[in-house]
Amino acid sequence: MATPGNPGIDVVAAVGLYVAAVAVGLVALGGVAAGASSDALVALVPTAFTAGLLCGAIVARVTADAAIRFGASRLRTVACWAPTWLVAGGVGVRSVTDTGARDWQLLLLGIASGAVVLSGWLLSRTTRDAYVGAVIDDRDDMLVDWTWYQSGTHAFLIAIGLALLGVGTAASLVAGTSSYRFLLPSIVFIVLGWAPTLSIPNPGGDDLTLFSVSGLEGARADVRAYPDGIVIEPRHIPSYRRFVPWDRIVDVRTTADRLVLERRWRPAVRCDRSAIEDAEVVRDAIERARRGTADSQTTI
Repeated sequence: MATPGNPGIDVVAAVGLYVAAVAVGLVALGGVAAGASSDALVALVPTAFTAGLLCGAIVARVTADAAIRFGASRLRTVACWAPTWLVAGGVGVRSVTDTGARDWQLLLLGIASGAVVLSGWLLSRTTRDAYVGAVIDDRDDMLVDWTWYQSGTHAFLIAIGLALLGVGTAASLVAGTSSYRFLLPSIVFIVLGWAPTLSIPNPGGDDLTLFSVSGLEGARADVRAYPDGIVIEPRHIPSYRRFVPWDRIVDVRTTADRLVLERRWRPAVRCDRSAIEDAEVVRDAIERARRGTADSQTTI
């Protein structure tokens, strides 16, 4: 568990990996710009990675409070990705201005850019998780809690569909031919991921179900409601806690089979009602908190 004095091993590892990725990116960019040979870069890159990993871990331990407070910033992901533009810019400049640029140089810079993006994303999520944990773990003002069983949007299926779409598009561009065979499975995964159960409103009673994909009802997360928002703690590993303040939830409603929390700019949280002991009590507690009738002690 992360505390202001102890960021936790996951935060330490994330900071170390991020610093290592940035160090590798800068060394690769500098080496390519200076015209270093492949042998020189092969020797420098592992050294930069090791040094960055150790320095990042030490910094995370020494500045534990700062590492956790970093998770409070909503711009943390953008801040983590800032070095990417420098390395990616080097790729663009090198490919445009230097006709003698070798493929392995561009590939190295591209891999370095991707490493910074991935490690920055990981650092953003781990510090946010640590910050949320440090703020809420000792609180005793929880209003209600329940288990979010999958009902509705399934992010994993959507991710598969988008991945197929990206790989298929890239393969078509590389081959120089237009192929649309990958579009159908991509669309199917995205549609099923967005709405595994498709229903239409029925004014006379329950919604009319057109189709429903079974086997997607697993528990996604434990949800706890506080006076200032909800904390979503996913069941799957690796995953990280998220805090959603009430001003980002635009509507709360119950249907015959769901408790639905509509979020601004993001898919709604659709919980299987049968897994909640009393969905109406949960909805009423959330509505009271959203109206500001519950006492607020801490803002995350």
